[in-house]
Amino acid sequence: MERFLKTNANHDVLIVGSGPIGITAARRLAECGLRVTVLEAGSAITEPPGSHYRNMARFQLEPDSYFAAIDRFLRPITDDAKKGLPGVADSSLLGGQGILWTNNCPRAMDFERWETMAADTWERKYAEAERMLQVISDPAEQSKTGRNVADRLQRALAKEGRCIRGLPLAGRVLESGGLYFNGPWDILEGAAPDVKERVQIHDRVRVSRLHYVDRRVTRVELEDPTSYRGCLDTPMLILAGGAVATPRLLHSSGIKPETLGRGFSFHALLFGQIVLSSGMCPSASVPDVAPRLRIPPTPKSPWHIQILRDTCPLPSSETVDNPHRLVEFQAFLPVEFREKNGVVIAEDGSLYFQFSFSHNDRKRMGAMEADVRRLAGNLGPWRRGCELAWLPHGSAHVVGTCSM
Repeated sequence: MERFLKTNANHDVLIVGSGPIGITAARRLAECGLRVTVLEAGSAITEPPGSHYRNMARFQLEPDSYFAAIDRFLRPITDDAKKGLPGVADSSLLGGQGILWTNNCPRAMDFERWETMAADTWERKYAEAERMLQVISDPAEQSKTGRNVADRLQRALAKEGRCIRGLPLAGRVLESGGLYFNGPWDILEGAAPDVKERVQIHDRVRVSRLHYVDRRVTRVELEDPTSYRGCLDTPMLILAGGAVATPRLLHSSGIKPETLGRGFSFHALLFGQIVLSSGMCPSASVPDVAPRLRIPPTPKSPWHIQILRDTCPLPSSETVDNPHRLVEFQAFLPVEFREKNGVVIAEDGSLYFQFSFSHNDRKRMGAMEADVRRLAGNLGPWRRGCELAWLPHGSAHVVGTCSM
């Protein structure tokens, strides 16, 4: 990536942030013939730049080492000890969170969707997003273990009008049976050569302030770690800095509508790893594709459950001689949007998340935990040290910090 950026570069659109949103916007605008400049405050940690960190060979061999490996790239959002939302973190990397995420891509169900968009519009938008991310619908279709897990759980779910399905993934299955995880690099790489030529990405260039006059941003002020400073004019600006950096940049630029940071949400995340009962998977010497399954939410059970062998952040004290027997439960519950839950930003740019669960949140969290424990009981015991637990709240999918 280019190290130095000329001021007033020749472009039609300036995008701040090189994650999946920023790069998708860059590609789509370039496909319309526009010249796009992408600015990224962080640097590249993967090769090619912007490809997924998890594609390193060591994570294929030791998947449970992944979360510990990426921890050094995440900056916890420090806050008042009596306030805040533990687990919220930020990062500055070329590719953003798009080089660290787990790449699972289930669609929201009809009852979860924003009513402002019609059903056919939702379908069209989802299809376009899946094309950009190169989503495959069932990467573990050939998993013997997965079929056995699905068959056993489907019997319990059918009585409740629920089902179990394959878990879509942004990536592809390798000949070895492992997975290749797509990142923002793959989004842009999928474009035509002339489209890619119209996108210029500059890393280690931080935008410190927007020049906002007469309700319009016409230029951005730049600052990079080598104290290079300058201003960059732009006919059009897109901010794609994430749930923390974007509201912080708006605030520091004097753009402070009452809605900024108000009413955010996230997924409360319940996690545990089980040891499958004997007979549910092949022996250790027999190759198998790791299972990747999901139980879609319903109005009566409005949480997403994933059942897969992916990566486990919990330290186990139990040795399992057959790796096919290990499966994680990950359950995601969207908490209510409430205006009182907000991001508080100080004049110096520091911020904290002011948050409390509603009565309905607590009620549904209890119901989700009971549901996961019941379903897991059909498959086997929790692995010692990896028993079902709530991960730090705010660690999964913070959204709504820049509501309109």
